[in-house]
Amino acid sequence: DAAVAGALDAIGVDWTLHHGASLLRPGTVTTGKGDCYRVYTPYARTCRDRLRTAPVVAVPPPRPQTPPDWSPDPLPDTFDGFARPSEAIRALWPAGEAAAGDRLEAFTEGVIDAYKDERDFPSLPGTSCLSPYLAAGVLSPGQALRAALSANHGELDSGKAGAATWINELLWREFYQHLLAAYPSLSMHQPMKPETAAVPWRDAPDDLRAWQQGKTGIPIVDAAMRQLLALGWMHNRLRMVTAMFLSKNLLIDWRLGEAWFMAHLVDGDLAANNGGWQWSASTGADAVPYFRVFNPLSQSRRFDPRGVFLREWLPELADLDDKAIHDPSPMERAAAGYPMPIVDLAQSRLRALEAFGNLPAVG
Repeated sequence: DAAVAGALDAIGVDWTLHHGASLLRPGTVTTGKGDCYRVYTPYARTCRDRLRTAPVVAVPPPRPQTPPDWSPDPLPDTFDGFARPSEAIRALWPAGEAAAGDRLEAFTEGVIDAYKDERDFPSLPGTSCLSPYLAAGVLSPGQALRAALSANHGELDSGKAGAATWINELLWREFYQHLLAAYPSLSMHQPMKPETAAVPWRDAPDDLRAWQQGKTGIPIVDAAMRQLLALGWMHNRLRMVTAMFLSKNLLIDWRLGEAWFMAHLVDGDLAANNGGWQWSASTGADAVPYFRVFNPLSQSRRFDPRGVFLREWLPELADLDDKAIHDPSPMERAAAGYPMPIVDLAQSRLRALEAFGNLPAVG
């Protein structure tokens, strides 16, 4: 911001700073003791109370300014450290404020009504797909909230269930941003729960590579990871499933998964990605208890019961029936050229419980 302000001053352009990266400025939503909330439910309750009394209002666009002797630097075709997205990814996520506005309008005028019931099913178009635009700052959370409130007759947590649920997800995004601002160590590869720094993570590069490439032998995990590689995006339910599989069943350091996601997600956001990974790995604020480990097969059967999503991303298994596709037999795997599971789910769950259960207490 300081560099931009200096450059604008140098060419005679007036500027004004506006806070728009979050609904409420980090540091302004605190407990009675003045601390940052570490539990989501009371945090969200306080946010809603604040937003009812002081709604986020739109800021008028600035007047056009044409500075003398100014021409913009050309945008480079590539940036060091970033792979150029494929044409398929560019087509899925068209750039620009107009594209973001169109997508927001289409969601809040239709899909949002079924959001609560359909958002967990990866084969359905049940989510907003607005996260890339929020992460890049093309769309502000204030714009998103105002559109949701308009669709919900101004109600924050009542009214239409779909809109209220989506607003709740906006507040989860907000929660992680406030945590990141309050605890800078989260951006320095540190867990929120200090005792979990002692988890005996496995050094298992072959298992990590199998997870990264969608070759674990667990269909729902592999389909999700292949979706990530192809689209630069992954369905939110599957982000939790794949993250928990890596950190719990494979007992591989969550930070390796966090980095892989950030390198491939078109909607990569430091706060949300870190918060989601620490939630799944049971190392973060208000995280899932360490003894709660998703069973990916159960998740697959529940949220993709007919195997529609699996068939899209695992074409080698497309001919299996709706039951077998979630966990093919050894014979079916061999015939399809699909690998055996790299880990036993039951035994690996017990291994994770032991690893977390034996952590020393931090006083």
